[in-house]
Amino acid sequence: GGGGGKSPEEVMDELAAELIGQTPSTFDLFAFEDRFPTMYSESRNTVVKQEAAKYNRMIQALQYQLPLFRRAVKGFVVMTEDLESVGKGLFFNMVPEGWGSVGVFLP
Repeated sequence: GGGGGKSPEEVMDELAAELIGQTPSTFDLFAFEDRFPTMYSESRNTVVKQEAAKYNRMIQALQYQLPLFRRAVKGFVVMTEDLESVGKGLFFNMVPEGWGSVGVFLP
């Protein structure tokens, strides 16, 4: 008899779906400006806003790549190198290549 295990594609698709459901919303950067105005006397405010912008870039990457990866696993779109990296990261329980640097570089 055959094993009842899931294929790697099924495992990656399920993990991607789970992550999509757990991905939080981005920060409202306009609200951050109101709450943390840029002032010489409060340089922390600038850092807080920079970190919020990095966070938003990371969340936006997840919101874009995870659904696209799911479509690629099912054969609806081409599995690019970037999407393959997402799948490998999901399958091996690691941060996918490219995700770690998303929040670091300015657009």
